[in-house]
Amino acid sequence: MKRIFLFMLPMAFSMGAQAYNVNIADTVCTRHREYFKEKWETVQPSYLTDVVSVSTWKDNWFLSVSGGTSAFLGSPLGCEDLFGRMKPTLAVSAGKWFTPAIGGRLSYQGFRFKDSRLETQSYQFCHADLLWNVLAGLDRGNTPCRWSLIPYAGAGIIHHKGSGHHPFALSYGIQGRYRLTDRFHLLAELGGTTTFKDFDGYGASDQFEDNLVGLTAGISFTIGKVGWRKVIDPVPYIRQNEELAVHALCLAEKSWDLQKSNAMNLAIITELKKILELEGLLGRYTDKLSELAGNAESQTASFGYPRNNYSGLNSLRARLNQSPLTEASDSTSSAHPAAHTNEQTVSQRQHTHHLDSDASQLVSDSLYVGAPIYFFFVLNTGHLTDTSQLINLDGIARIANKHGLHIRVSGAADNATGNETLNNSLGLCRAEYIKAQLIKRAVPSNRIEIVSEGGIDDYSPNEANRNACVRLLSPPK
Repeated sequence: MKRIFLFMLPMAFSMGAQAYNVNIADTVCTRHREYFKEKWETVQPSYLTDVVSVSTWKDNWFLSVSGGTSAFLGSPLGCEDLFGRMKPTLAVSAGKWFTPAIGGRLSYQGFRFKDSRLETQSYQFCHADLLWNVLAGLDRGNTPCRWSLIPYAGAGIIHHKGSGHHPFALSYGIQGRYRLTDRFHLLAELGGTTTFKDFDGYGASDQFEDNLVGLTAGISFTIGKVGWRKVIDPVPYIRQNEELAVHALCLAEKSWDLQKSNAMNLAIITELKKILELEGLLGRYTDKLSELAGNAESQTASFGYPRNNYSGLNSLRARLNQSPLTEASDSTSSAHPAAHTNEQTVSQRQHTHHLDSDASQLVSDSLYVGAPIYFFFVLNTGHLTDTSQLINLDGIARIANKHGLHIRVSGAADNATGNETLNNSLGLCRAEYIKAQLIKRAVPSNRIEIVSEGGIDDYSPNEANRNACVRLLSPPK
């Protein structure tokens, strides 16, 4: 045994010294910060080319006024040529650009025209048009192209003042636009109108053969907010998020490995304490081993999982270690009559009772001994959120066996999820899991009581309600 101890002790201190001198959490954080400094600089916004957001209802409205000449080409045509048919025309329009390429307008135009008999007539034409700027794709950045080429098509009603006819008519043409400022544009438009043959009073009413051709020039003024909001390119952010997710996964794996390593260190330290106690050397190395164990526990507890409150268990350990209750219990038990004849045992019993009167009173007068110990579980399962919690069961089993204490395990689920039947089943499953672990640690099954509390909402956050509560009970008198 001494050879085993002498072999394991240097290894343990070396392991402990390494764990003590290297701040694992800080090392991970430092690498994390350096990684971000080098690889994860703030992404500067970039914008999609030729893509803008749709204009709101109050943006990019325009008014335009133009004038020029028009010529009537009907059936019958008459003997005058095109230039002999020209008459002045005026147009007023109001519209809106929904995108840099697509817009719409309402237009009113009219004045004079020569019909097929070469008589001067008056007309008015109201129509709605769909506009398409074919040069919108030439915009670069926030600077739009100065030139616009805008084909349009629409429909409306044309009115002949002399005959009183107002048939349906089609409008079409092409508009050229030049940007003087953000709000002012020069316009030139070549347009046409087609309506039924009887517009001028001659011909059938079911045939499209009367036409007006016009050439105008004018100016346009933009009302409201001018310009377009660019759309941010999401690809750099998506790529960065994917890389961050991979990096976070790597850190989680490293943290899990470190957690398992610390748990192994704690188990080795526990075994060393047992060996030192058997060899009578525990007092010499208690401080050092406690320091190493505390450091490992603090590192294990830094990974963000729900943790038990160790203070109650540690307090109970301290009280019970100061005065062994087992000897007192055995010496006063009627199951060992020989003890009553042993003068030394009786004296020891009396001395123990004198030193541990407070602890004896606690066991005698209270149902529960010490603080409750909680174990936390994954949602809808009987699996612990962190298997390192099982370390607590070693201390619980050792104390219970040493002092003949009973154990009550209460399993619970969170009331916010599941139903009553499922939560009762989960609570019982979690209690049975803890009981099985205690039996593995040599606690007699007849000293373990399990109950299910079902769904509860006693703790915050809600995840803390997914637990199994372990309480130590004083042995029956």
